[in-house]
This record gives sequence, structure tokens and C-alpha cells, in this order.
Amino acid sequence: MSVRSYIVAREGDLVTVASNFVCYRYRRCERIREYVGAYRHVLKRAGDSFRIKERRVIIDAHELGALGSVSFIL
Repeated sequence: MSVRSYIVAREGDLVTVASNFVCYRYRRCERIREYVGAYRHVLKRAGDSFRIKERRVIIDAHELGALGSVSFIL
């Protein structure tokens, strides 16, 4: 999987980060399938690091049914 992230907004101790991703599925005797989408995280400062306050995943597919059996573990 490849991911590219960027900061969208900052407000106080909250930072909103967006990431685009591409996930490739390889199965024996099948064609390669690609799933693309975006993550949106709202992070809250916790000392020297951040904690995830909110996480959203948006799958960019017109029709998941045409892709066959699909399971995502995020």
C-alpha cells in the first residue's frame, strides 16, 4: 500500500491530516485489483506526540459490487 499525507487544518491542539492511498490486491490466477481512497484523521496533541481523535476512510469506487468479495481491515 502506498500513502501520501498532508496537513489540512490546525485549530488549537487539533490537527486535521488527509492521506490518499492505493491498495493493490494480488491473488493467484487473477488480475491485479486496485483500491483507491482517502483517510482523514483529526489528531489531538498529547504531550510530545499526537492521539487520534477521529478517523474516516473514504473508498473511491463507483461500484464495489463489481469488484467481487471485498473485505477491508483498517
